[in-house]
Amino acid sequence: MEIRVVATIVAKKEFRAKVTEALLDVIEPSRQEVGCLQYELHQDLDTDGTFVFYERWASEDALNQHNKTEHFQHFAKSLEGKLEELTIRRLKSLA
Repeated sequence: MEIRVVATIVAKKEFRAKVTEALLDVIEPSRQEVGCLQYELHQDLDTDGTFVFYERWASEDALNQHNKTEHFQHFAKSLEGKLEELTIRRLKSLA
């Protein structure tokens, strides 16, 4: 079953540049992973420092493998202490 992820990331004001850099750096290696169908980063037009990832994964296993990769682990660690908010929603399509 295909899994979709919507992750909302709100950077602390003083870390916006570093968070933006980390977000951009994780995109290409994630897109190269087996099972990655879509991996897009969006920036909120109305709220500075707010970003949304939209991801599609071929399966739960593919998403779990992504979360274990070296580049994702490095990414997650690089965000520690730099965020106001992180909300991750795992979704399945109903219609």
